[in-house]
Amino acid sequence: MSTSDGASQGDEALGRWLEARQRSRAEHEAERDATLASDADRERVCNVLSAAFAEGRLTSTELDERTTQALASRTHGQLEDVLDGLAGPGQATLWATRPERGVLPRIVFWIVGLFTSPFVFIGTMLLLFGDDMGSRLFGVVFLVIFLPGLIALYRWAHPRG
Repeated sequence: MSTSDGASQGDEALGRWLEARQRSRAEHEAERDATLASDADRERVCNVLSAAFAEGRLTSTELDERTTQALASRTHGQLEDVLDGLAGPGQATLWATRPERGVLPRIVFWIVGLFTSPFVFIGTMLLLFGDDMGSRLFGVVFLVIFLPGLIALYRWAHPRG
């Protein structure tokens, strides 16, 4: 097997993977666009339209047309059509599936987790394998002190949406 054969097979595999990823992304977007919009979603779109009008990006006629269309929209896809041309490139939709906090909170979580995980581990081991009631109680105290803070920090750094 020559190097060019390996390279072409690798390129072909990469191409198939990219196509599959693109199909998956398109299916996800189609599914999101077909989901029903709530009254709160329609209200947020109307607020964006009002802000765009205040900034001079829409005329009063366009504002009336788009507001009417937004209030009549049933799905997120229809609401996306109402906002067409107003969102900047790379800007998330109003109903993104998950809020993004950025990298810094995740770094903070991993640094704090690195320093507190030994205490959680020791507390767990004392609770499970402690010789007497005193060591088990000490394990419970360790877990009560460190575990809730670590869980809360995780939920802050990795929001669900």
